[in-house]
Amino acid sequence: MKVKEFVLTMLRQSGGILCCMMVVWGCTLSCSKDSPAIPSPGPGEEADTVGVPPTITWDEPSARFRIYTDETLTLVPVLSGTDSTSTYCWTMDGHVVSTEGHYSFVSSTPGEYFVQLVVTNRYGSAQDEAKITVLENLTTELPELPAIEGLCLRVPWTDINVAQGRTIKVKAFFFGATTLPAATWQLDGAPVDGLEDEVAYVFDAKELGEHILTLSCTDGTSHVEQTFHLHVCPPAGSFRRSFDGQAMVNKVYAYQPAPGHQVNGYIIVGDSYPEHCSHEQACDSVLAHFQRRWSISLGAQGGYLIAGFDHSVRNSDGGYDLCVLGNPFSYQSEPGIIWVSQDDNGDGLPNDQWFELAGSEYGTNNHLTDYAITYYRPEARKSATAWRDCLGATGYVPYLSYWNPHDYYWQPWMQGTEHTYFGSRLEDRSTYEHGISDIPPYDWGYVDNLGSDYFNGPAGKMNYFRLSNARTWDGQPAQLEYIDFIRIQTAQIGSTPNLGDISTEVYYISDYHMEQ
Repeated sequence: MKVKEFVLTMLRQSGGILCCMMVVWGCTLSCSKDSPAIPSPGPGEEADTVGVPPTITWDEPSARFRIYTDETLTLVPVLSGTDSTSTYCWTMDGHVVSTEGHYSFVSSTPGEYFVQLVVTNRYGSAQDEAKITVLENLTTELPELPAIEGLCLRVPWTDINVAQGRTIKVKAFFFGATTLPAATWQLDGAPVDGLEDEVAYVFDAKELGEHILTLSCTDGTSHVEQTFHLHVCPPAGSFRRSFDGQAMVNKVYAYQPAPGHQVNGYIIVGDSYPEHCSHEQACDSVLAHFQRRWSISLGAQGGYLIAGFDHSVRNSDGGYDLCVLGNPFSYQSEPGIIWVSQDDNGDGLPNDQWFELAGSEYGTNNHLTDYAITYYRPEARKSATAWRDCLGATGYVPYLSYWNPHDYYWQPWMQGTEHTYFGSRLEDRSTYEHGISDIPPYDWGYVDNLGSDYFNGPAGKMNYFRLSNARTWDGQPAQLEYIDFIRIQTAQIGSTPNLGDISTEVYYISDYHMEQ
């Protein structure tokens, strides 16, 4: 390595003023022969016509760009204080790569690259650095979607507890069917009138005890049945616990992330949980992450976790009640939807009715309820993950080896070759252009979202939520006096070429009232 290159490398690592001085020095040595001399103000020319050194800013505020191999990125900074006498010097690894006001970068090798720019006018110089991350451009073929034979019926649950006096919607989802099958329902052995050909049933929890609900469906060539066990519990509030306890959730009951390049750990933070671990070990690992305020990812759309408190979290009737820490950026929000539940049967488990916390998009065209998506385990190593949803749409979760080189983005405790997730969905509004991705936030009401409810509060800078926004299946205020469990799910299905799949990240969950 040449002496000058060595010094530049060492000073880049140390940063600060010395690094800027060396960049200027390197440009002076390398660019002086081809750059015009900087003249003094001519006769009658006022020295304060420009009066100040130039400045450099970027459309991407952090000057951090991500592109694929063999993709051209043209760096065009926003400059002020320049004229026809100004000079420009772009350097990379100590070598001059351009003397124009812009620079086009391309590389066939994945990695991180640093490009320095020095702009000079007669009053001084300005310098700045852009970081370019080049990701491997995979050319492997995308996996084929498995064929669907017969009626493919999926349901979110078959056994549920409901407080007396409430109603709950029981719905079946069909994949691959162009038309819905003929359907009939029976409750406790008796046919239900008025629901012919309907694949959803609203159960009114009037009588205490267990009730058996059966759905039968046929499309003329195949027939399927599904049985649901509905347990009507005492009225809401019968098993409310104390409102006092520790702020943070004390147990993670479920961690079922959808496929995603940050789920099982990636190069920045290392592995999230032990290799080949069980579901119980994964849940314990998530709780340990929360205790340190470390990140866990929920993967693509529908991926979720379920956690609980050591007490009941009270509804302050319009005030904030829950705190959730994510990591949204100005260019990247990955919104997650919150669901809450009461321990209706008092068994300490999250096997009861769930209520969605309405956010700013609830009830708009950007928000879709009754949604289901199925992911299929790839057969080949280091492959994208195919998906199909209940609306007939299909797609892939990309494989990004630069961020996560694991062979599969499929978790070891996930049984079978496919997994279906249920919940609500938000519209994907992400964009990508010239090496810059933008995943804008929604206004409020979502985890890992840079909305108006993301602020520096008693638990720190994070999102804050109101239990008064809980909604029943038909969109009505749930009027919950308290909750015991929380479920967070990734709300969008989508990806950008350089940031990968949209996946909600969670660092911490707590009771707002205990943070005071």
